[in-house]
Parts: sequence; C-alpha cells; structure tokens
Amino acid sequence: MLTKKELSTEQLLLRISGPLDGEAVVTFQEYIEELLAGSHKTIIFDLSEVEAINSSSLGKILLFRKKLIDQQRSLQIRGCSDQLYKTFKMIMFDRIIDIKKERLTAL
Repeated sequence: MLTKKELSTEQLLLRISGPLDGEAVVTFQEYIEELLAGSHKTIIFDLSEVEAINSSSLGKILLFRKKLIDQQRSLQIRGCSDQLYKTFKMIMFDRIIDIKKERLTAL
C-alpha cells in the first residue's frame, strides 16, 4: 500500500507499507511517474513498514533519483528496518541518497 502526504509546498511524503516486490512494483512505478510530474522539491520515501524490497524496486529508486536530480529536485529515505538499512549501506545507496533509519517525527 502506498499513500502520499504533502508535508509542505516543498516536500511530499510517499509512505510505503508491505513488501516492495512482485505486483507492488507496478503500483510503485505508477506513483513514481506521478511524483516526477509534480513540483515538490523534495520527495521523501517512508520505508518504515517495508519488510522486503527486490532489485527491480532498487533500480526504480535509482532511476527516480536520477530523474529528480535532472529536475533539480531531491530524494530522501526516512524510516527503514535495520535489515533494509544494512542492505542500503552494503550497496552504497547511503552515499547517493540521504537515508536515515528513523522515521519522520512529524508523522
């Protein structure tokens, strides 16, 4: 399940619940395309309720980040499990995306 929440005119949050694999990837792609058409400067993914993520979703996140940079926008990841955080560190996502294990407190 994916839900969007506007935090401000500059920031938009996409909260993702459940595994980000299988058929969820199709829905995730649809949301990404919608977010790219928007105007928020910062997109924040809340992955605190994501139990699993596959390589296809990781690739979509990387491509999404690149397209945001081309539009002079940014991506942040807030809230993720210890396991997911370790995966991000292992594949060096933390070097190109602002990732914090803690969930946004204003939610």
